[in-house]
Amino acid sequence: MKELSRKIIEEFDGEVPSALDDLVTLPGVGRKTANVVLGHAFGIPGITVDTHFGRLSRRFGWSNETDPVKVEFEVGKLIREVEWTNLSQRMIWHGRRICHSRKPACGACPLAKYCPSFGIGEVDPERAERLVKSEEDFR
Repeated sequence: MKELSRKIIEEFDGEVPSALDDLVTLPGVGRKTANVVLGHAFGIPGITVDTHFGRLSRRFGWSNETDPVKVEFEVGKLIREVEWTNLSQRMIWHGRRICHSRKPACGACPLAKYCPSFGIGEVDPERAERLVKSEEDFR
């Protein structure tokens, strides 16, 4: 944290930079964090590809890639730029709560009728509902 603060003070006049290329030069800041900062602090759309976003992108058939940068660019071609930040947060949340890596709760998923991967997880609505994680599970 000291190095990040020092760099912001010394190289960016004490202001968090608002460009991806500058943000990723900060210690501890990668492309994923930079896109979160750009989207939420500066209103600059970005796609935040974490493990959940990547998994759902593959399950939805939006990308076959496993490299986060490649996923980011492929999905960016499909979705309007103005939606990128919001989409990222919703995909991450959906992946954490419902579309888990090992046991997706397909039968409790509000996107089930649109999902090309429906059925890879539990389809019985009652059993699937028990797999859904609540906000309290993340505290």
